[in-house]
Amino acid sequence: MQEIIGQMFGILAMVFSILTWQMNSHKKMMVMQIICASTFVVHYVLLGAYTGAVVNGVAVVRNIIFYHREKKIFSGVGWVILFAALMAVCGAVSGYREGWISLFMIVGMVINTLSLSCTNPQLVRKIILCSSPLMLVYNILTISIGGIINESLSMCSAVSALIRTAQTKKE
Repeated sequence: MQEIIGQMFGILAMVFSILTWQMNSHKKMMVMQIICASTFVVHYVLLGAYTGAVVNGVAVVRNIIFYHREKKIFSGVGWVILFAALMAVCGAVSGYREGWISLFMIVGMVINTLSLSCTNPQLVRKIILCSSPLMLVYNILTISIGGIINESLSMCSAVSALIRTAQTKKE
């Protein structure tokens, strides 16, 4: 029963993730990412995929900070470096049970951190296309149905949004 509930949380998180890439402003993208990461924490805990849970927990705090990037205290590159380092350290500490497969989620979330520090939605979408394949592998290996579908659809959604906005600019 725990696994079924966990998979349901993963599917819910997937919905929030997909909505992220359809948002037209950085703030809206960050709100969706806060909700998404929070839901993924519960998902991964219920599946026993603790690296995923821990790095998504760090992502919740990161996303709150990045939401407020226009405020001087939260605008420095130091935050990006701090959260990328926290992803790596916390992921490595929590990943001892999962072994080498945790590296896919850790590296993916570090790249994700770099992308979400950008305020240009187009650039965010392009960088996400580098992190999603890594997280897809982690989700396949941990049998996270919501995660697998999420990363697959997130890549498609990001590409779709890139194409849509490129066509809009041509018109």
